[in-house]
Amino acid sequence: MFLRDPRSPTVVPDTSIVNNELFFATSVVEEVWKLQGDVERRLIELGTPAALALADREPEPNPRVFKRGSPSRLGEEVPRQFLEVISGPKRQPFKEGSGRLELARAIASADNPLTARVMVNRIWQHHFGAGLVRTPSDYGLRAEPPSHPELLDWLAIEFMNQGWSMKKLHRLIVTSQTYRQSSAGGELMATDPENRLLGRMSRKRLSFEGLRDGLLLAADRLDPAVGGRSVDLFKAPYTTRRSVYGFIDRQDLPNLFRVFDIASPDQSSPRRPRTTVPQQALFLMNSPFVVEQAQSLAARPEVAAAESDDAKIAALYRLVLTRQPDTDELVIGRQFVATVATNEETKMSVWEQYAQLLLLTNEVMYVD
Repeated sequence: MFLRDPRSPTVVPDTSIVNNELFFATSVVEEVWKLQGDVERRLIELGTPAALALADREPEPNPRVFKRGSPSRLGEEVPRQFLEVISGPKRQPFKEGSGRLELARAIASADNPLTARVMVNRIWQHHFGAGLVRTPSDYGLRAEPPSHPELLDWLAIEFMNQGWSMKKLHRLIVTSQTYRQSSAGGELMATDPENRLLGRMSRKRLSFEGLRDGLLLAADRLDPAVGGRSVDLFKAPYTTRRSVYGFIDRQDLPNLFRVFDIASPDQSSPRRPRTTVPQQALFLMNSPFVVEQAQSLAARPEVAAAESDDAKIAALYRLVLTRQPDTDELVIGRQFVATVATNEETKMSVWEQYAQLLLLTNEVMYVD
């Protein structure tokens, strides 16, 4: 009877190989995982649509406290339940299956304002460059207090009242008067250099993904298709897919990602570092990808069909900077095309070089 008891060490659980590795020889486990890998790679090659599904198994017994860490001195049971620091002393143990669904409900409950505050703060950080709480992953006693606590709470309540809709929250923020301010600070630059009082819009540099997609958009080559496999962003012929579909190899991360402060795929990155280094400008000056977009930009009908130099310059300004050039910029443009010759090394024409020059400007790199 002891050998057949479900709790006996001789019983092999009827679960997947993942949970049964300890019951087989290492050579057998390695061979099974090799075959499983072949199956998964074949499914990827076939492009078979699939969806991940989660099924609850029978819940395990409640764990016990080990007194002084000894498994031979069992203390009281510890039922599955939500965090007391958030739910308070009257919390109730989870009773439905594994408790995952009850945990999800507790996390997204209107009685738990922390989740909404964290989400609102992350979205605010996305739009303004810095959150109302400057430590987006730390809301504890050691964290920096919010610069506008009433605003944070109001946005969190509005977020929950709108059905936790991030789309509605984005619309609320970008249509606000605060977001639509100019970045020209004037006297505020001296009194509030970090813009903690939100008296102006902080200048914000585009991420690498936004910059790359912007170059493709200016060249009228951006592929707006949604979904599909990841693609290599740096292998010629260069893909025109949006950067969000770029392939990430954790073991061989391109150095260009580090140059442009791409978040590490090996750890949680609540906020990307922001550096300005020469390599970023060198990429825009010398990268074959950027040269290709400049050539496509200069070949757009709006530019190629323009009858005069001023008309070509104005067309490029509209396509790249979405505005008309002022008088000084027209003069500089005329001087450039009159004095610069075709680049023999890259075989770029004068107008292609001028198109690349506009793509190099800070007005492309930064959101004012």
